[in-house]
Amino acid sequence: MFFSLEDIFFDAYDHTLKNLKNPAAYAAKRDLPIMVWWTHFTGGNNIKRCSKGECYVTEARSFQTHPRTKLFLFYGTSFRADSLPLPRLGHHEWALLHEESPKNNPLFYHESTIKLFNHTATFRRTSDFPLVTQFLDSIDTLLSKPKYSLAQKNSYGLAPVAYIQSGCDPPSDRDVYVQELMKWIKVDSYGVCLHNKDLPDQFKDPLTMDDEGFHDIISKYKFTLSMENALCEDYITEKLWRTLMLGSVPIYYGSRTVNDWMPNNHSVILVQEFKSPKELADYIMWLDKHDNEYMKYLEYKTSGIDNKYLLNFMEKRPWGHGLEKVNFVSAFECFVCDRIHENLERKTKGLSQRMYLADQSHYGCPKPKMFDLGVPMEQERFYTRKIWGDEYEQGKSQSQALYNHVLGKVN
Repeated sequence: MFFSLEDIFFDAYDHTLKNLKNPAAYAAKRDLPIMVWWTHFTGGNNIKRCSKGECYVTEARSFQTHPRTKLFLFYGTSFRADSLPLPRLGHHEWALLHEESPKNNPLFYHESTIKLFNHTATFRRTSDFPLVTQFLDSIDTLLSKPKYSLAQKNSYGLAPVAYIQSGCDPPSDRDVYVQELMKWIKVDSYGVCLHNKDLPDQFKDPLTMDDEGFHDIISKYKFTLSMENALCEDYITEKLWRTLMLGSVPIYYGSRTVNDWMPNNHSVILVQEFKSPKELADYIMWLDKHDNEYMKYLEYKTSGIDNKYLLNFMEKRPWGHGLEKVNFVSAFECFVCDRIHENLERKTKGLSQRMYLADQSHYGCPKPKMFDLGVPMEQERFYTRKIWGDEYEQGKSQSQALYNHVLGKVN
C-alpha cells in the first residue's frame, strides 16, 4: 500500500503523524509495534514517531491479542480490577500514567498494584517518567511580577488568608486543620469547604480557576492556604504552583519533599513546621504586621531562582506546556515506544532484553491520618473523614488479590 504526502502530516511537537487516513494499515505495512490505551484517555488512533522508531497507538481493544501488540497503557483513575487485558501474555507490558493522588483510586496505595506495571509516569521523581512539575508551565511563570503591590494588598481590607477548596475532607484531612486555624486568624474561604465568602458568579465553576479574573482574586491576598488532598512524596499540584506564580505567599500542607522544588529556601510557609494551628496563626499575624519580613518570601520574584535542582529538572524536562512543547502524555507514549524499540533492536543483535518493573517508590503514598484537634463536627462528616483510612486497609487485600489474579492469568 502506498501512502502519499496528502495522507501524512507529521507534527514535530507531539511526535504524531497527523491526517493519516488509515493508521492501522500504515502500521501493518511497516510491522510497527502496537500500544493499546486500555483505559479510554486520549481518543488515540495514530502513529507516534519517536526517537528510536514508530509505534501504532490505539484505543481499540480489538488489538488485545494481535501478535504485534507489545504494551497496554492505563490511566490510573480509570484503572479497574474487573476490566483488564487478560490473560497477560508473556510479551505484554503494562504502563501506568497517573498524575493524581490515590484519593482517585485507593488500589495505588499498595505495592502489589504498582508491581503490575513495567513503566510509570507519576508525580514521584522516582517514577520512570516523572511528572512532579506537571502544573508548572515554566520558570518564567514563577518569576512573573505580582499584579498587586504590598501596599495595595494592605489597603483592600481582606482577611490575611484565602482558602478555596470544594473537595471537602479528603485524605489529607486539611479542612479540619483549617477549621481550627480559623479560630485564631481570619480566613476568607471561597469554596464549598468551610465557606464564608462568595466568589463572583462567573468564577463558581471550578473550570474557571485558570481565568484571569479568578487569579485576580488570589493575587490580592497576602497568604493563600495551599493544601493537597493527600500527603504523598512529590505530589505538588496547582494549589501551590498557582499561588507562587501569582505572588501570594503559600501556606502549604502536602508533600514532605516540597522544599526540593521551591524557588529558594524561603518562599513557602510549611504547616508541618508549627506545633499547632494557633502557633501558625500567630506567625502569619506577625508577618502581616512586619512588611519587611513578609517581603522576604517574595524575594525570588526579583532575585531569581537559586534552586539548581529545580532549574536543572525544568531544563531537562522532555515535555512542557504551550503549542511549542510536546505534552506529557504524548511524551510518555514516546518514552515507552522507545523502550520497546530498544528491546527489539537488542533482540536482533542477540542481546538479552532489558526488563522493567515498577515498585512502591514509583507511586506509593502512606496511610491517611486524621488530625486530632478536638474540632466539633456532625457524625456524618466524621465518617466521611474516617473512610479514607478504611479504604486504605481494605485496599491491602484487594490489591494483593488483584496481583495474584493477574499473575494467575499470565500465559
